[in-house]
Amino acid sequence: MRLIPFRAAAILMIVFFGAAVVFQVIVLLGFIPTEMVWGGRLQNEQERTVGAVMSMVVLLLCVALVLLRLRRPDSAIGGWGMWIICGLFVLNTSGNLQALDMRETLIFTPVTLILAVLAARVAMGDADRKA
Repeated sequence: MRLIPFRAAAILMIVFFGAAVVFQVIVLLGFIPTEMVWGGRLQNEQERTVGAVMSMVVLLLCVALVLLRLRRPDSAIGGWGMWIICGLFVLNTSGNLQALDMRETLIFTPVTLILAVLAARVAMGDADRKA
C-alpha cells in the first residue's frame, strides 16, 4: 500500500467523491435512468430522490472524514472512520457485482474497488509525517 502516497490517495478520494456528488445531482434531476442506480431496484421517482439525497449526505460525510484524516492524522475518529469507509466500499463493490443493470456493474464496480483501496491507504495514515 505504500506504493500509493497518503496525500495522493486522500486527494483522489476527494476528487472521486466530488464527482459522485455531481453524479447524484444528475440522478436527482432525472437525467440518469432510475434502473442504473441502487442496483436497479428503485421503483419510482420518490425512491430515486431519497436515494440520491442519502447518497449525497454519505458522500459529504466521507469527504469530511478524509479531510479530518489529512488535517489531523492522529485522530482516532479519522482513522477508524476511514476503515469503515473502506469496508463500505468493499460491500458496495460486492453489491455492484450483483446489480440488475449491467451498466452499473461495468462502470461502478471498478470505481468502488479503487475507492476501497484508496480508503485503506488513507486509513493507514501518513507514516512519513511522523518524525
